[in-house]
Amino acid sequence: MNILLVDDDSTFLRVMGDALRDRGHHLRAASNGHDALEMLRQDCPDIVISDLEMPEMGGIELMTKAHELAPNLAVVILSAVGNAASSSLAFQHGAYGYLQKPCRVEGLIEGIRRLQDSTRRSTVHEVRSLI
Repeated sequence: MNILLVDDDSTFLRVMGDALRDRGHHLRAASNGHDALEMLRQDCPDIVISDLEMPEMGGIELMTKAHELAPNLAVVILSAVGNAASSSLAFQHGAYGYLQKPCRVEGLIEGIRRLQDSTRRSTVHEVRSLI
């Protein structure tokens, strides 16, 4: 799966990026929302995994702008803030998922797996409707 990982924490980008690559995912990383948007304009990934709180452009604003470019793009928001208001806000703006940091690699991988399964089911349904 093609993943864009966005976080202003370089250690998180490196550790999580290595874990995702080790599991066979193609990964691009951005340390801020502006760079992430530029990457989205060049090549849209299957999923964006973004930190909620970053300088200049946070995850919600990034998700809103990303959905202007690709309305069906799956975005997972990560946050050190684990309150109901933050997760509710993320889902109101179209997040596919919300994970609290520090998150386990396995939890993130499971979310990606669910997205892949959902995408496969949608594709099979679309093909069947054409037959």
